[in-house]
Formats: sequence, structure tokens, C-alpha cells
Amino acid sequence: MFGASKYKIQRKHDFKYIQTNGGRSKTSTLVFLHGMFGQLSNYDPLINQLGEVPIVVPEIPLYDGCSSQLTIRQLTKWFHSFLEQMDIEQPILLGNSMGGHLALDYTLQYSENVDSLILTGSSGIQEKNFGYTFPRRKDRDFIRKKAALTFYDDLVNEQIVDDIMDVVSSPSKMLNLLAIARDTYEYNVEKYLPDIPHPTLLIWGRNDEITPPNVAHRFYEQLPNASLRWIDKCGHAPMMEHPEKFASYLNDFLINQQYNSKPKISSHEKNYSYF
Repeated sequence: MFGASKYKIQRKHDFKYIQTNGGRSKTSTLVFLHGMFGQLSNYDPLINQLGEVPIVVPEIPLYDGCSSQLTIRQLTKWFHSFLEQMDIEQPILLGNSMGGHLALDYTLQYSENVDSLILTGSSGIQEKNFGYTFPRRKDRDFIRKKAALTFYDDLVNEQIVDDIMDVVSSPSKMLNLLAIARDTYEYNVEKYLPDIPHPTLLIWGRNDEITPPNVAHRFYEQLPNASLRWIDKCGHAPMMEHPEKFASYLNDFLINQQYNSKPKISSHEKNYSYF
């Protein structure tokens, strides 16, 4: 949700994506994955802060076709094909909400293909899943109120409401939405997290009402190589709400990975910061 991206949408085969700063940095490509009601534009504020880092943002095909069986695993297979077509090797995956869930499942399925992870407001453990509540009402005020829970400050505008209305007013899109909402609820990754040794940065809003702070703690405790950073006065979409602070944490993480490569750390050595 956030309207159209200011960056040019490119197409390759059946894939749509944004690509910036390709080949200008030695850093691995950052691949950003949006959430269930998300769009490519969700990452515009963050891209603006990241300088020469190579970035790719694919449009996840949540509403292509009509399926009551859409799952995270199907999206993982789609994402694997996307990376192969784009010739992207060992990317750094950044996922928000359902996008984090997808990043985790991809890492579990294709561990050696992933450099590291950044998760923010990720589903996969516990989430207030609005995919079940939006369809019951097509009232703009109701949708506005639900969408506002995403953010600490009120960032919901008419474009966001229009985008959600477009989904809930379409039977085929709603069928897909209900399917993926059900799967994100049922597919709990918590018991698999110890199998992910990759360096992982968790960036969480202290005021997240969709994946509350206790969810970040649970990710942190189960992921063996995780760091946790908090952003005050911030909800479920830190990269949109506080892009400068988010970029600061992200850049520190990238520098650490590029110049201070270390062996995998044990859980008691984790970097746990409240700043």
C-alpha cells in the first residue's frame, strides 16, 4: 500500500520489478519483498536513503490468476525462478510482513543461495492477520481504520484506501488474499528458525500492533545469528515510517557483513540492542 512507485517498473518475461544502482557497488544485491497488501512503492522511502547499493524489488504476484490454494511455498518457487531469470546470486533478502515470511521460507529451501536476511514486522510466528477481516466489510471508513493499524502515525491516504478497496471488491483477488492469509497463519516457521545460520538483522517498530514486539523477541531467540534493533514511535512498516533510521541500521549491517566477516556466533553472543 502506498500508491505507484516513483521508480521505473521494468519487465522481464512475466516478472515485474524495480532495479536501481545495478553494478555500482561490491555489496551483494539487496532484494526487497513486500507484504500482503504491499506494493513496490513501499520501499521507495528506503531506496532514497541507500545510495549506491544495488537493489531489486519484485512485484509479488499475489493477485495473478485466481487460486484458493495460494501458499508461501508456491511464492517461494516463483521467487526462485525470478532470481534465476535475473541472474542474482546470493542476495541479501529484506522482507516486511508476508515478505519476511517468504524470505524465511526461501532461505530454508535454498540455504546456500542466500547471503543474509533483514526482517521487519515479519509474519511466520504470530500476526494479526487482516486478510480475514478486510473481506467482511467494503466500507471505506472501516478499511481506513484497519489500514491505520499498520502505522504509528496516520499515514493512510485516499490512495491507500483505494488500493485496498480494489482488492476487496474483486472476487478473484479476494480468493487469492484469503488463501495466502490462511497459509501465513497456518505455516509457523518458529521451529525451523534454528536451522537458519545466516546473519540476520531484525528491525522492529516498538509500537507494531500487527507483529508485536514479543514476536521480534521470539525471532531473536530462535535465530542463531541474529541482531535486533528497535525503532521508537513506529508500527508495522519501519522502512516506510522511519526510512532514515532504518537505513542507518541497514548500512551498519551491510558494512559489518562486507568488512568484518565472522564465524557464525552462538546464541549467547548475539548482538541485542535497544537503540
